[in-house]
Amino acid sequence: MAYTQMIYISRSTFAPAASTSGIEPNVAKILTKSRINNRKNGLVGVLYYGNGHFFQCIEGEESAIDKLYETLLQDERHTDLKMLSSRTINHPSFADWSMKYVPLEDEMNQLLKANGYSSFDPYQFDQAMTHKVLDLLFSSNDAIFSPKPTVIQSPGAEAVVSKAEQWLRWAQASVIISVFALGLALAAWLNTL
Repeated sequence: MAYTQMIYISRSTFAPAASTSGIEPNVAKILTKSRINNRKNGLVGVLYYGNGHFFQCIEGEESAIDKLYETLLQDERHTDLKMLSSRTINHPSFADWSMKYVPLEDEMNQLLKANGYSSFDPYQFDQAMTHKVLDLLFSSNDAIFSPKPTVIQSPGAEAVVSKAEQWLRWAQASVIISVFALGLALAAWLNTL
């Protein structure tokens, strides 16, 4: 079965808010919703947010990718959506992740500096830099939930993880994300008192 991989970038329309968890609260809400919707629609991928920019790679059936792209175009939480690539792949690169989230400030800054960039602005990246960013995101651990790898994977390799292990990992991640989202809602409610 062939899959489609789409990489897109955009600029956030919200002002970054303080976070004690290390994840910007608006991004945490997006991540929570994405993990639920992507699981339901058979999509996998990775999200990076830095310097007010989103960098996202989504993989799945072409029709699901097309539907998601139409939804993204209407989403008011970001603007200037630009598709960097859309290609056919044989195997999902992020098979264990309905939406992997990686906030790698130090690693990203090192990559940017090594390639002559002073800040994270994916609108300035060439194709080679886009692939380097994607490789960094692929090889890094998720900020909220990091599964124990059963094999070392590289983009294009099939995951060797049983369905039961995948379900358990998804369930654990969902509980952690739900608790995090509940904490954000409680903090917002307490601020109104």
